[in-house]
Amino acid sequence: MTTHSANDLRPIRSPRGVPLLGNTPQIPGTNPVEYFAELSKQFPEGIYGLDIAGVEQIFVYDPDLVAEVSDETRFFKQIEKTPLQHVRDFAGAGLFTAHQHEEEWGMAHRILLPAFSQRAMKAYFGQMLEIAQNLAGKWERKEGQSVNITDDYTRLTLDTIALSGFGYRFDSFEKEELHPFLNALLGALVESLRRSQELPMMTKLRKADAKKYGENVQLMQELVESVIRERREGKGGGEEDLLGLMLEATDPETGKLLYDDNVRDQVLTFLIAGHETTSGLLSFATYSLMRNPHVLAQAYAEVDRLMPGDTVPDYDTIMQLDVIPRILDET
Repeated sequence: MTTHSANDLRPIRSPRGVPLLGNTPQIPGTNPVEYFAELSKQFPEGIYGLDIAGVEQIFVYDPDLVAEVSDETRFFKQIEKTPLQHVRDFAGAGLFTAHQHEEEWGMAHRILLPAFSQRAMKAYFGQMLEIAQNLAGKWERKEGQSVNITDDYTRLTLDTIALSGFGYRFDSFEKEELHPFLNALLGALVESLRRSQELPMMTKLRKADAKKYGENVQLMQELVESVIRERREGKGGGEEDLLGLMLEATDPETGKLLYDDNVRDQVLTFLIAGHETTSGLLSFATYSLMRNPHVLAQAYAEVDRLMPGDTVPDYDTIMQLDVIPRILDET
């Protein structure tokens, strides 16, 4: 066992900042993650700090340190003084932005757990396949033409989570323009990130941006509230999807139902976090396959073996895939 004295402790190193604003002006407005990765090369210890809008933020990239901060018995989810505090403006006490001490956080965890079982996934498969076929159909019709695959993967994942989770159809493949919900969501996410990188006084001065931000939040919330209202009236969807569970299931620990406002926050959370991460994954996987034709050939071979000709995959066939899941895991 190694013991350490106070003399062994040393401050976490940071790049030089400027008075009052710290490192804030150095962070680019687009692709800040790439900037953080570049900074990591300056700090071989696996950890560094940044003063962002007056708040010290700690970044870790050493695998052992990542494991340390992921220990839920010693660290808790921080909402304040992070970009999540602004995402909370439109996601409320959803799973992503709830404080751990809020009752809704534990209730939603316990209520929604059955929605992610293998049995539940099998039940969603038909709807997932339908949206995938919409994407394949669009690309077939566009043969010989350019397609924007990142936008199309966004349509794919948004429509999938909306239909299988909440019985709502965005019908994103019927038009070239992205759905107004997506534009509002993108605008709200960009603004929330910007607010996390500037002093509050600067945010207050941007009155036109604040007005647009409020309109985007209102558009998203009203759409989701209309979905909930239609379900209450017995229209669309099934009781065993995410929305059905949130409206009907009681928390096994407290015996309570989720409030409608929190159901709205959870739906928004799933639409935001559920579609954006997956569409990014698919976009990068496709990019990587284009750059590694030998791996792409393996993926083609697996599809040809399990789904010869125009075979439509069923759930059991998907579960037999080996190469493609490994491509996604590696991506």
